[in-house]
Amino acid sequence: MNSSYYQNIINRLEKETADLQKKIADENKREIDKNKKIDSVNRSITKNISISSLQSKQRQIQGYQKDILNCRTKIADYQKKIATKAVELGRTKQSLLKAQQDEQKKSQLELENFQKKLQQDIERQKSQLETLITQNYSANNIPSNHISESILEHKKQYDFFISHASEDKDDIVRNLAEALKAKNFEVWYDEFELQVGDSLRKNIDYGLSNSRYGIVIISPSFVKKNWPEYELNGMVAREMNGHKVILPIWHKISKDEVLQFSPTLADKLALNTSIHTIDDIVEQLTSVASKNTDK
Repeated sequence: MNSSYYQNIINRLEKETADLQKKIADENKREIDKNKKIDSVNRSITKNISISSLQSKQRQIQGYQKDILNCRTKIADYQKKIATKAVELGRTKQSLLKAQQDEQKKSQLELENFQKKLQQDIERQKSQLETLITQNYSANNIPSNHISESILEHKKQYDFFISHASEDKDDIVRNLAEALKAKNFEVWYDEFELQVGDSLRKNIDYGLSNSRYGIVIISPSFVKKNWPEYELNGMVAREMNGHKVILPIWHKISKDEVLQFSPTLADKLALNTSIHTIDDIVEQLTSVASKNTDK
């Protein structure tokens, strides 16, 4: 059982104990009231009282005494219940303490595991990036016959590269790309840039190398695919050289899922399609891009 379970029991027991104590106080008041009535009846008995009146008053006193006895019986019962609850309360507090200690140990272990996974993730990304660099990742070394002619002709530079899973095109990606393009930004988006016969990897490499920022649409589909992760690794490679590149957007995904995919990525401040509209996102991206340009 977790600490919340035991804390709820403690709260209930303390409330029930307080209710019983109030009932005891109420019964004590009733007993005092009955004693006062007995005193009043006794004072009303004089030497000249008739036998019938005396008998009537004695019956009154007996009734009050019976009421007092009932009050005392209830008080004793309430006190017994309070004692039982006090024992249960003590045991529950001990259980709560143990549960809290166990949870603290569990949290510490989870933190250590998270830090270990984070370090492993960093090392894995470093290894992947070193491989990319070794393979002459830069677009300057890409053979021209594998890159779209329109790109080579103008040596095109981009404001944004959009990394995404194809499953998210209809939901957000296409609308976002078109909205950014309408703002006169140069956007590397596969539907804009790729032509039949183009090399997918070479064109992606060129786009990554020649884009100021990389918009990463992180979704459940994104984290399951190899190409988006390849693109993300390329962006991380550039960030390792001191350039802020990655602009994450969470789409239908929780923080826990992002953490599971990449703790370093989860640590970045991100926009979220669950609370931001396309217009909101475009406005935020425009603000970021405008910090280093007069566009």
